[in-house]
Amino acid sequence: MAKRREKTTGSGNKKRQKPNPNGEIKLGVFTRNNSTQPRNDNWENEEQDYELQSRSLNYSNEQEEGLPIKRQDGRVERKMRDKQVTKKASLENVEEQEEQHPKDLSKEVAKSQTTYSVDPLEKKNQVKEEISKIAELLLEDSEEHIDSITKVLKMAQSKDTTVSKLALLALTPIFKNMAPSYRIRPLTDLEKKEKVSKDVGRLRHFEQSLVIHFKTYLDLLDKATRTFSTTTNATPHQISLGRSSSIAVCELAQSMKFFNYRAELIDILIKRVCRKPQGEKDLQVFKKCVETLENLLTDDIDRGDISADVVRILSKRLRSRNYMVDESLVNIFLSASILRDYDPMSKETEEKPKLKKKDRVHLSNAQRKQRKELQKIDEELKKAEEAVTAEQREKFQAEILRTLLKLYLDMLQQRPESLMAPVLEGLARYGHMVNFDMLGDFLQVLRELSGGILSTSSDNNLTGDEIRQVLLCVVTAFALLSNHSQHKVNIDLSSFVTTLYAVLPLVAQDPDIEFSHKSLRLADPLTGVDGPATRPSVNVSTKAELVLKALDSIFFASRSSTSNRVMAFTKRLYMTMLHTPEKTTIALLKFIEKLSGRFSDVAGLYSTEDTIANGVYNAETDNIERSNAACAILWENELLRNHYCPTVQLAARTLVNRSRKNNNN
Repeated sequence: MAKRREKTTGSGNKKRQKPNPNGEIKLGVFTRNNSTQPRNDNWENEEQDYELQSRSLNYSNEQEEGLPIKRQDGRVERKMRDKQVTKKASLENVEEQEEQHPKDLSKEVAKSQTTYSVDPLEKKNQVKEEISKIAELLLEDSEEHIDSITKVLKMAQSKDTTVSKLALLALTPIFKNMAPSYRIRPLTDLEKKEKVSKDVGRLRHFEQSLVIHFKTYLDLLDKATRTFSTTTNATPHQISLGRSSSIAVCELAQSMKFFNYRAELIDILIKRVCRKPQGEKDLQVFKKCVETLENLLTDDIDRGDISADVVRILSKRLRSRNYMVDESLVNIFLSASILRDYDPMSKETEEKPKLKKKDRVHLSNAQRKQRKELQKIDEELKKAEEAVTAEQREKFQAEILRTLLKLYLDMLQQRPESLMAPVLEGLARYGHMVNFDMLGDFLQVLRELSGGILSTSSDNNLTGDEIRQVLLCVVTAFALLSNHSQHKVNIDLSSFVTTLYAVLPLVAQDPDIEFSHKSLRLADPLTGVDGPATRPSVNVSTKAELVLKALDSIFFASRSSTSNRVMAFTKRLYMTMLHTPEKTTIALLKFIEKLSGRFSDVAGLYSTEDTIANGVYNAETDNIERSNAACAILWENELLRNHYCPTVQLAARTLVNRSRKNNNN
């Protein structure tokens, strides 16, 4: 038994050896030739050289390897295909090209010029056909062919006058059709890096390209509109292109007022109208630009951001030119419809009372978190819609009013002669919104202005513009106080009352008392000056309207009425009506009828039976207290009863009959 155990242990220690393939590799067993055949001494060097050689692939760098294909006989073939650039990479390349596009655009114009026919008419038709093809592509799919606008922009920068003008004007309807009715914001760095779908990437590429191309187009229009008929060394083509570009900017400003670069469009228009027109064609373009700016202010009644841009840019331009502009530019401010419902005195300063703890609704942590998320979503939606809230609209209104009043005060202090009438017209319109702190400055300037005009005139011979300025000073002074009745401050406006009393005879002698910019008039053959119908500078109210506004402010809208003033103004108004036109006379008779209904002292002026007074009425003095109006007799009413107008006759008889009834009672 012991011997058998020794044999088994000995056999167990001996391990069975297996063939080692690595050893055979080291020994060179796996070779091309058998081990029995003789080997070459340089075999190892040749094998190493072959190993280091690169594989020869039968395709270029523009190809890539696809999935292999297995044939029916079992063979596997390699499939090669052309490389396809991904949409993301193409978008990045396009963005890089767009950044360099405005700089390199002018350099590429000379390289890529299309050869046209020598015949001008045929060349014009060729250019129209080429532009129409591009426009048709953009109408079919603007997102796909947005880059084709580059060719039209290059044509607009051509040295050929026909090509440049047609291309520049053709871009206006193209952008009007493609531009959305919202502002496109630039992409952030995070948005550029994130992965988006194919449709989103395509839309982003379209929007960013549209903004870049539109900015390039605006630069071309801005350069073209700076050429006037008075510009030195300007060719007829450049002058004509400047007029056409100005009209194109007017169309873009009206249709693309919610798109990007709105302020740039408004600035181009204002720079154009700051120069006075020379000639009939320039005058038509001037009227078109002014009308566009007025329409922007009139239509902006719900938002206020457009009006804020127009007022801010226009006021800045007026100051930079030292107010050496036409008065119709100042009249543009009168079209600001955003200020119609604005009342700066009715601001709600009361804060909402906080809810007590017992009245609050209990919310869990999850509900509070959900409510915060919903609030964030609502804020993002409001920003995306670009809707103007009530608070933002009120801020725009306050900004516009502050800018206007500051501008009006600066212009009153500098006193440009050609702009005083429209400035006073604007103050009469917006004067009731003036802050109480600025009230004293405005009244002092108005008092000096009206008094200076009357004192400098020789024998009270005032021109039509000077009479208008005096009337506007009176109307504006009372309009400034109309909204400050809550302040217990007594402000003496007797100087303005005396000014109106002194200017009434001069108003009656003015032949233009009932004419405004809307009246159709012929040119004066003696002076050779065109009438208001052809003048671009206009004022809004007629002189008759200003007189009625001033009278209503003195006797009905303020506490400036006394018995002596009522009788003095009644007598002078009757003297004025003997020289005024028919419509003005009817309006003044209606005012006297209203005045006699409130003040019974007027009835005693129609008859001397119940009147006891000492002295004689002095009609020549302009001092109301020295006129002794209690001794006056309204004998002019008998002349008005024989007036050629039946309405005037009836009104004069009615006033006499009413006065008799009041005296009998």
